[in-house]
Amino acid sequence: MTGHLQRADMAEKNERRDVHVVRICEGDLDHHGNVKQIDYQGIVKHINEGVVIIREGIIVFANDAFYEMSGIEAGQAARRDFSDFVSEVDRKRVSEFFLQWLSAETSLDRTEFAMPGRYGEAIFEMKVSVVECGGSPAILGALTDITERRKTRLELEKIKGRLESILVSMNEVVVSLSPDDYSILSINPAAEALYEVPLRDFTSGEKHVMKFVHPQDLEKVEGFYGNLVEAEFDEAQYRIISSNNKTKWVRDEGHVVYSDKGTIRRIDHVIRDITEEKRTIDALRQSEAKYRDFFESTNDMAFAITPDGGFIDINNAGIQLLGFESREEALASNVKDFYVDISEREELIAQIYNEGFVEGKPVRFKNKAGDVIEVTITARGKSDDSGNLLYHEGIVHNLSKALEDQRNRVLRNAAGSMCHYLNTHLMQLGGSKDIMAIEIESLLELIGRLADGEDPQDIARRMKDVVESMRYFHEGIADAYERISEVTGAFNKAFLYREESYSTGTILDIFKTYGYEGDPSKK
Repeated sequence: MTGHLQRADMAEKNERRDVHVVRICEGDLDHHGNVKQIDYQGIVKHINEGVVIIREGIIVFANDAFYEMSGIEAGQAARRDFSDFVSEVDRKRVSEFFLQWLSAETSLDRTEFAMPGRYGEAIFEMKVSVVECGGSPAILGALTDITERRKTRLELEKIKGRLESILVSMNEVVVSLSPDDYSILSINPAAEALYEVPLRDFTSGEKHVMKFVHPQDLEKVEGFYGNLVEAEFDEAQYRIISSNNKTKWVRDEGHVVYSDKGTIRRIDHVIRDITEEKRTIDALRQSEAKYRDFFESTNDMAFAITPDGGFIDINNAGIQLLGFESREEALASNVKDFYVDISEREELIAQIYNEGFVEGKPVRFKNKAGDVIEVTITARGKSDDSGNLLYHEGIVHNLSKALEDQRNRVLRNAAGSMCHYLNTHLMQLGGSKDIMAIEIESLLELIGRLADGEDPQDIARRMKDVVESMRYFHEGIADAYERISEVTGAFNKAFLYREESYSTGTILDIFKTYGYEGDPSKK
């Protein structure tokens, strides 16, 4: 009567779970209570999955596939505790699962565990159902080796974890949008710093990146987003206004992500804050504009030349000095061809390599016509981060005309010599001032890089080089000032106290013979 009630109760529980019940006749058991294997060979011999029947924790039947999985000889599993085949860390959990399944306390019909085998430990999934074995409920389990599948899943989870870690640590905003309504599917924490709102405002749908676009750029950005599906990849620069009313420049790179079926899965955007970068670029452009204005307006030859002598740039004064027909002709030439003595250039390049600059170095040029020109060169080298000289730039001052003027009349010769002398040192002052201004900007840049955490030893070395350069040019300024003061003092002593009534008229007459038309305001 008890057995009948037990079987009825088991049938009722399995009927509730809609589980297929395999009934085993009493005749299928031997005198030890084991299932007679010969009765089941025809059923299981073609099954690749491991099949076991477990009654009260003891294996009463196992097929060949189970023996292959467990790595033991056929027939050695009978009457053994199933937990012997489960790894120690999983035994308790698997035993509890069997009890819950038999008592209908769980709706799960499968469990996973590790099992030692012939080739090491493997991971198996066991799908279970209830069978009636000798009048008692038993577990019918089908085992599938899921080791590779589990490894693949774990590897994918690791990759996903690494990607999520990268996204969290990125300074750029990475946002995925729905292709249907452009709603935010995901966004990384960098959005908090850029837009200055909590991340939950984006994930909840309360905020959207488009809401922060500057009104003057909104039409352009809407067009960029709208055309991205067709373009598949594009980028744009525009302004945003953060929640704290800060205007920032961003670079937005968007691309379409497709599914395996070729449909659009999402639209990804990488949004980078380029505010400081743009300020630096704008300042550089302004500096370049000022440099170009000086480059073109100076009466001296201004140049940029490679270490091999090729012209990178040259102004109109330089084109005229060397006798070129055009700028194109100059850029196709080599400055070596215009040295009277090439060893003078070798000395100049060696000094630039060693000291980084030269100032007022006298050399002799010859123009295309072969005329020898006495000049002085002031230049400084431009190197890459490794210290390799890329090019040098500077000015060439023509001394030949000043030397020629010295052969004119005494007054004109004296005045011309004095003007040349003053101009030379004023040019030295101006050139040194401009170069010192550039060095000051370099020093400010290095201070900024030091504040950003770059290598302090490297920054200190570079700052020392800049300071040494500034010291050199400061000495040049002091020297030029002293020489100018000396000449003006001598001029005052020579002329101021010997003023003659005819001096002014005579000097002006001399200048008028050379084209001076007088001061219009005096007419």
